[in-house]
Amino acid sequence: MGLKSTSRALAVAATLVASAAAVSPAAAGVVVFSNVSADWSDPTPGSGITIANGAPTSTASWGTPALGNKQSSYSFTGNGVVTDDLVSGGSDGSFQLGEFQHNNWPITGTSLTSIKLLFTADVSVDGNDVGPQTFEFLFHHDETPNNGTNGACKYGGTPGSGINTYGCADQVSVESNTLQNIFTFGKDTYTLEIAGFFSGGALTETFLTKEGKVEEVTTYYWHYGQKKKKKELVYTSFPNKAYVMGTVHMVTSAIPEPSTWAMLIVGFGGVGSMLRANRRRLVPALA
Repeated sequence: MGLKSTSRALAVAATLVASAAAVSPAAAGVVVFSNVSADWSDPTPGSGITIANGAPTSTASWGTPALGNKQSSYSFTGNGVVTDDLVSGGSDGSFQLGEFQHNNWPITGTSLTSIKLLFTADVSVDGNDVGPQTFEFLFHHDETPNNGTNGACKYGGTPGSGINTYGCADQVSVESNTLQNIFTFGKDTYTLEIAGFFSGGALTETFLTKEGKVEEVTTYYWHYGQKKKKKELVYTSFPNKAYVMGTVHMVTSAIPEPSTWAMLIVGFGGVGSMLRANRRRLVPALA
């Protein structure tokens, strides 16, 4: 009799605890990123890179122009984001964080190898202000020799054809610094991660950019009956644009909801009551 009662009490407790643990988390709400700005910082190498941060577009430039006056450069224009209604363990993406462009011109001298982009926005969750948050993204750049190596370009093909029309294509890649890309609201933790580049109708981890062309063109004209010669530079470039895509992920902390705590307390209280009642019934029987 006593053992059966104790077993029933423990079974009830287990049921209540399991029910509490199974409570579905409430929706965390819509995450909104507004008043977006984006600044380039911490380039490698540390000198020879010119940064001009502004709104809405920020740029980073490098190299000595091989002909003319155009350096190679990155530009980024950020935009606001509104996610779906997130729940614990859920995510939304990929969505556009902004537009990236590599102005790829023939250069000599210093070349960029990496640079950080600081993406700053006012964040709100379900209409509640979280405040301004800054997220770090690290871009890597590979400036390839335009004539290739042994007649071949590093990322496929040969100089003068396809993506290498005016010289071998360069490669850009981007990664998240996850230690910096976290924010919290209440007991919930959120991460903003890079999903990659969206270019040519596809999402990719890396982005190949076409080299531009600068050439000196000679033209002739007549002036007061005399034939004159004029030289000018003609620039031919490719847009080399891609959208930087992001993903937001929400993780609920291990701290139970207030309602979950209430169910656990009720469960353990019920177990205590049943065990006390069982002991009272057992005392006369033993006497």
